[in-house]
Amino acid sequence: MHMERGRDIRSGRLIQRDLIVKDRVDPRFTRLFAAEAIAQFSERTPRVGTSLVASMTAAALMAGSAVAGGDNCGNPEAGSCFSVHVAPSCADPVCCTAVCAIDPFCCEDTWDSVCRQTANDLPVCGAPVPHNDAPLSAQFSLPGLLPFTTVGATDSAATTIPSACGGIFGDEIRRDVWFEFRSDRDGVMTLNTCPLKGTGVYSEFDPILVLRDPVTFESIACNDEALGCGGYATLEFPTVVGGRYLVQLGGHDIEIGYGAMQVTEIGTPVAPPMNDACANAIEVPVPNKGASIAFDLLGATASSSNCGLGLADVWYRVGPFEANGIATLYACSNDASVRLEAGTGSCADALACSGPDACVEGTGVEVEVAAGESVLVRVASIARAEGELSLAFEPVSPCPADLNGDGEVSAADLSLVLLSWGTSAADVDGDGDTTAADLSLVLEAWGTCS
Repeated sequence: MHMERGRDIRSGRLIQRDLIVKDRVDPRFTRLFAAEAIAQFSERTPRVGTSLVASMTAAALMAGSAVAGGDNCGNPEAGSCFSVHVAPSCADPVCCTAVCAIDPFCCEDTWDSVCRQTANDLPVCGAPVPHNDAPLSAQFSLPGLLPFTTVGATDSAATTIPSACGGIFGDEIRRDVWFEFRSDRDGVMTLNTCPLKGTGVYSEFDPILVLRDPVTFESIACNDEALGCGGYATLEFPTVVGGRYLVQLGGHDIEIGYGAMQVTEIGTPVAPPMNDACANAIEVPVPNKGASIAFDLLGATASSSNCGLGLADVWYRVGPFEANGIATLYACSNDASVRLEAGTGSCADALACSGPDACVEGTGVEVEVAAGESVLVRVASIARAEGELSLAFEPVSPCPADLNGDGEVSAADLSLVLLSWGTSAADVDGDGDTTAADLSLVLEAWGTCS
């Protein structure tokens, strides 16, 4: 008889199988409970960069056992400490040594899910927290096959699941990540983690799916054990056009892992917005200072552009501007980053492209405009996102040689050039110095500014 190394994949609880062999405890059984004890201890201990937890836990749970640091610890080819791989050890020398001090199997045989679990919960290993670990940082997503990981995930405040979820292994969802969907139709959305019901769908643990109200976080629908799926969850719920749906994905107890969830929709998509194409750009006046223009990409399609290729977009023509100047455009969305293209030309002309996130200062689009001109703007992002387009405007004098601003270039301006010679005070051409070039520009512009 022997003990099978593993955990109950349905309940998530580490289990004992054939515990005693000729009146002694199989040593592999001890390491399973060590991993669970570390997980429970770490939930009460802040994640700090210290090996204290590892050493204390090793001494308490593995007293008298041989400590195997592993000659391969720190080898970049050994693999991540937070993924399961056949070879023993992992690439982080500090984490690997700490894990193997508790569980020598990880450095002697293979780096399995128990080794990963131990690494995940030892503060010294510093497991990276997923970007969508909390509801306020939920990943805005579209239907399709969505990869996910709960490795490094923490418990959210909303952990209770209703009994109607269909599970039989507890009433809590733990180690969760979050997704947000916005529907483009009146219909039905289905979330599937069951490998038997979708190509590419998988999960390394028994997942739980909970649909929650995006404002109150109250549970609307949930599933733990889908029929015919061996413990994997599926969830189906009605949708309305523009509706937002917040989804919590986690596991039982200390279960973590990687997976891919399939999201599908049934129903007729909403029609594209009227300004989906450049030729149908909506004309909007220049917004007042501090104001903005709301945009919505629900139903929008992608234009042919090298700026944010493949992103859904809508078009605006902002103006006309009352004066010459520099218009700097920005766009922000709580759903995803936004790209902008802008210029004073037509749809056939090349437009200036923003940085990858036009909401960040310094990454917007600057356009030089003359009085009476409008700016053509393309707003592009992930489909179904919504947000705001804003701009800052800095007027520029139509007559830079009019240094005193009296509406004409005259002897007074010439005097300012001579008095400022060698400084930047009367720099007409913008090179940082007042020289003969600036004197020439004043003489060329002599007379009333037009």
